[in-house]
Amino acid sequence: MTDQSAVRARAWETRRARYGKRGHAGSYSRNTADRGALGLVIRLLNEGVLSEGQVCRATQLDRVTVRAMADAAGEA
Repeated sequence: MTDQSAVRARAWETRRARYGKRGHAGSYSRNTADRGALGLVIRLLNEGVLSEGQVCRATQLDRVTVRAMADAAGEA
């Protein structure tokens, strides 16, 4: 039987060699382009129809992200 830590270390070496420093090819961050109705929700927030808390719960985003998106939409 082999040592599991050695097996895991070798697996990560292989992943890093193939995919780079992080060990994966892509990003795990949210892609806001996939949320088609998000622009409408942010607009409703800016118009005062929805509260910031309602938007956060509906979109599962944190308040800082929602505020940044609302500010960006307000400037556009």
